[in-house]
Amino acid sequence: MDMTRALNGDDLAAIKQAFLDHLVLRFRDQAMDARRLAAFSSQFGALQPHVQRKYHHPDDANVVEMRSFDENGKFDLAGASRGATERLRDGWHSDLAYDAVPAKATLLHAIAVPGSGGNTCFVNAHHVYEALPEALKRRIVGRRAEFSYGYNKRNKATHLAATTLDQAGRGSTTVTHPMVCVHPVTKLPALYVNPLVTTRVVDMGREDSDALLDELFDWLDRPEFRWEHVWRLGDTLMWENRGGVMHCGRLDYPRDQRRHFIRTTVRGQAIEAYQ
Repeated sequence: MDMTRALNGDDLAAIKQAFLDHLVLRFRDQAMDARRLAAFSSQFGALQPHVQRKYHHPDDANVVEMRSFDENGKFDLAGASRGATERLRDGWHSDLAYDAVPAKATLLHAIAVPGSGGNTCFVNAHHVYEALPEALKRRIVGRRAEFSYGYNKRNKATHLAATTLDQAGRGSTTVTHPMVCVHPVTKLPALYVNPLVTTRVVDMGREDSDALLDELFDWLDRPEFRWEHVWRLGDTLMWENRGGVMHCGRLDYPRDQRRHFIRTTVRGQAIEAYQ
């Protein structure tokens, strides 16, 4: 399949079904630039510009650069910390969960990869929810949590990454969503809270809220629910954000080696609560 050309009806239908079945798709050995990635991504829905306007690609504002270096070619910790952490336990998330209407899908294409490290890891949040003790499920079904990017003080990596937001972006990135969601198509329930941008449980004291979130985040971090992608040039990943999968990049590569991607997000819909 040539990703630089418009998909025919059969190929598009096959990809959409595979996306529902597998949650993460991998395309290999494709030469994509910003305009090509945007054109390919738009076949799955309207694109959503990222709140990080500093990193908008000059060729297409619907494409955002994910890079570990600044304009002078020096390692940029704030830039590298966008969606990546040194400890996975602190970084699991689904994209744009801090938006009232989070993304449906994310597409990420590798421009430069380090010689080692920098993998992207995924966790199946459907399986996590299914494995929770029944008593814990009862504590979270029907409850809501706060998600914040611009004013997040609970997660140090998020707080650092948010320093690159402009004032408008900082003020528009705090919302609430159900703690347990249901996928809009498959109707499968999934844990939706995440350690990168979830800050508190609504209508719960801070101590109890922190304890409950930490317990859930420990469940998310269990290796039996995880898959890890080792990048190579020309890879493009497409993953689900409406519930079912969370991800995190590893901030474990040599800092003198570049990690550079271009990314699009496909606009989704309001998160549906599982009852």
